[in-house]
Amino acid sequence: MSTPDRKLTEPLATVLYVFGGLVLALAVVTAIFAIAGSGSIGGFGHGPALVCVTQPRTGYSGDNWAAQLHIAARPGTSISVNGTLQACASHPSMYQRALYTLTELPGWLLWAGILLLLWWLVRTASRTGPFTLPVGAGMRRLGWLIIIGSLAAASAQGAAVDALLNTLLRAQNAFGDVIPNFLTVLPVPLLAGAALLTFARIIHRGAAIDEEIRATV
Repeated sequence: MSTPDRKLTEPLATVLYVFGGLVLALAVVTAIFAIAGSGSIGGFGHGPALVCVTQPRTGYSGDNWAAQLHIAARPGTSISVNGTLQACASHPSMYQRALYTLTELPGWLLWAGILLLLWWLVRTASRTGPFTLPVGAGMRRLGWLIIIGSLAAASAQGAAVDALLNTLLRAQNAFGDVIPNFLTVLPVPLLAGAALLTFARIIHRGAAIDEEIRATV
């Protein structure tokens, strides 16, 4: 059995512990403030629970808004104000609070899953060595989680944004991204996930060859 090699997984192990500790501390502090009445979690809590949502990837512009800001262009120049649509509910219903939570929760759950798998992968690599079947299996699970989880989280959050905006605005429309823009969602997760799946296959093949060599000795 291999002896643990802590330096093998650095600096990823230290970054994971620091990042995980900060996330846990932030969650605890936020929960304390929500219970004490000076904050909220996903729109839920005893404090002010103003629910606001911004229409994604949509901008509005015009030159007639500049007068309301009491500004004017110099000769030979022009002014245009660009902005996004944001709607807020000062007294949100339970349904609106739940939708507001769903606009952020899938992404946080994905990050939590990635952190947990990375932590397990680091511990496994430090205990059994980097070129083993468990490490390859862990990298394969992490790769699929990044690819499928990113798409699922983006779709769920887009649907929640669309539903929440339709509860806040009179005009019923497809405001959110129920079907996410794959050109903006896919590239980084797809590349990262594909790299992990490829290295997982390489490690799995190397471990199998190593087992065959040991069996023949």
